[in-house]
Amino acid sequence: MHPFRRRKTIHEDRAKRRIHRVVPWIQNPLQGVDREHLLFAPRQEASTLELFFDLFFVANLATFTAYHSIDDHSSLFAYIGFFAIIWVTWFHTVLYDVRFETDSIYSRACKTLIMICFVGFALVGSNFAPGTDKGDNTNFRILCYTLVLSRVLFLVQYVVVGIFVGMAGRHDIFLPLFLNVAVYAVAAGAYAAMISAFAEGKELQEGNGIYSVWWVVMLLETVATIAISSCWRMLSFRKTHIVERMGLLTLIVIGEGAIGATKTVSRVMGKTGLEPEASGLVFCIVLILVGIWMIYFDNHPHGHFGTIKQQIWSVLHFPIHLAIVGLVEGAQQVALARYIARGILKLEHSFTEYCFRDHLDGEKLTEKLASSINYLQLDKKLHSLIYLDEIQLAIWEVGNTTGICDASGGGTGAIDFPEALSLLYANTAAAMYSALGLAIPLDKDVIETMFESWKLVYRYFWAAFMLLMACFLVVMVLIRTTKSDVFDWVAVTIRATSVIASLGLLLLSVDKKLMYGIMETGWILPVSVGMIYLIIVLDRISALIANRRNRKSGVELVGQHKEHGHRQSSGGSGTATENDQKSLVSGSVTPVGPGHVSHRESYNPLGTGMMPSYYDHGYTPSPQPHTPMMSPGLGEGYPMQPMYNPGGYMPVQN
Repeated sequence: MHPFRRRKTIHEDRAKRRIHRVVPWIQNPLQGVDREHLLFAPRQEASTLELFFDLFFVANLATFTAYHSIDDHSSLFAYIGFFAIIWVTWFHTVLYDVRFETDSIYSRACKTLIMICFVGFALVGSNFAPGTDKGDNTNFRILCYTLVLSRVLFLVQYVVVGIFVGMAGRHDIFLPLFLNVAVYAVAAGAYAAMISAFAEGKELQEGNGIYSVWWVVMLLETVATIAISSCWRMLSFRKTHIVERMGLLTLIVIGEGAIGATKTVSRVMGKTGLEPEASGLVFCIVLILVGIWMIYFDNHPHGHFGTIKQQIWSVLHFPIHLAIVGLVEGAQQVALARYIARGILKLEHSFTEYCFRDHLDGEKLTEKLASSINYLQLDKKLHSLIYLDEIQLAIWEVGNTTGICDASGGGTGAIDFPEALSLLYANTAAAMYSALGLAIPLDKDVIETMFESWKLVYRYFWAAFMLLMACFLVVMVLIRTTKSDVFDWVAVTIRATSVIASLGLLLLSVDKKLMYGIMETGWILPVSVGMIYLIIVLDRISALIANRRNRKSGVELVGQHKEHGHRQSSGGSGTATENDQKSLVSGSVTPVGPGHVSHRESYNPLGTGMMPSYYDHGYTPSPQPHTPMMSPGLGEGYPMQPMYNPGGYMPVQN
């Protein structure tokens, strides 16, 4: 054989046959029961299908934010209301998924239907303005239809779980499942009953009376579902991955803020390039995003911290997510307000110079005014085009008014402008404001409208900041499972101080002159950044002090997590290293006692060579011959299917 000729090698696996993955039509949700603790826990990690579904939530949020600028109280109410609708629907989907979902054609079909519901929400969100003349009854009917469809889907899913429970003989959890079905049936009926209130051709409802039914029903169904899981602990979330699901959506919500930050960069520096102040404001927005991420995930719970506490912690994510969205959106609006204020102030100085110092008139004045306005490039912005005709007409009127800026007249600012020049100034300011996608009604005073919108921005920015700090304060109280130390006291104190400080800044809006003076300084974002990073720094210092004292105390230490992330069980106990060691255990496990299996292995009841049979309050293992992995029998007439194993579901044995 030639010494340099490549020898043909045959991989040993080429001679073998393999079993292909086939997604079963439906899987028994009871196969994911933790037999040690008698809890539904199909897996410890979020599946790719769940993450895919989360994208529909953030897509709705991004679309609604793009179409709805918060510039008055009605738009703020609509924003909060729509956010509540999509978040509560997402939350109820998660409550089912973390306890019962196993990958199958049935579960994929259900997930597809709920995704379609979120597409319907996106359609509604494009014109969602309840309680105003901008509302549309057709839009509201679509929302009712979508809510009915989603609740009927939840109802069907719990009915299917009840069927499998009945086939397994576990009649002790019939009642909680029936109550869940009843909750969603009542909710679907309430939403269906609202359809007639938005009949075609019916006059729009003024006020928020009829619209409040949506949120009242959502509140009641959420409270009922949480209460059921609290009373029947087998339906609790103790061993589920709900902590991971909440953390992942929080990360996505913060990421939506990052998208908004990039849009703000293009708005304030798209045509002028880098500017020191604008760059500093954008940098502050980025620091706010990073700071929120650090405070949230540095104090993310590891392990079980109480069944009731965990459920409160989960529901608490509604105000957390709402506050994050409001804070980040408010930060962007503050940066834009500062950008617009600087532009308008510069325009006012130019007009004052041309009229009151140089006393220009006729063609020279119009050339100067046109040059100042052309620099703004208003003709390149879609939303400002409607003002161009008014601006051109005002320039023409200024140029044809003899002696409009003669030496006999004097002034120091916009309040002293002649009528024609004042009209030009107002139209130009409105065009600058609208160029950023912030609409101003043509029948209202431009400057007054801008000031009112900035007052609202100031208020909801600090209100969101206060709400977020208050939620972080409650989280620190909920997740503590050990004796309090220096870290706990400092963490609670600094967060409470931040709540009080933000409340004080919020109350300054009572004095309009003082509030506008604060906004003109441009220090709102730097102050909020300083408060956030003061919390981070003091958390770190107090943690170091507490750790040193605790190590010297001689008491048993817990909580030495070297990393958070996805390797740590979101619902179990023990460190990441311990869990990694457990994962090395082989598929066959020798039971320690009757019916006792480690929590890690309980996710695959067939992997130990035993078929789970339900008896009273536990599992009685019955020996079975070792056969190829098959899904649990569903009763007479149901074929056995090869076990399917996508990432994060059921382990496969060779």
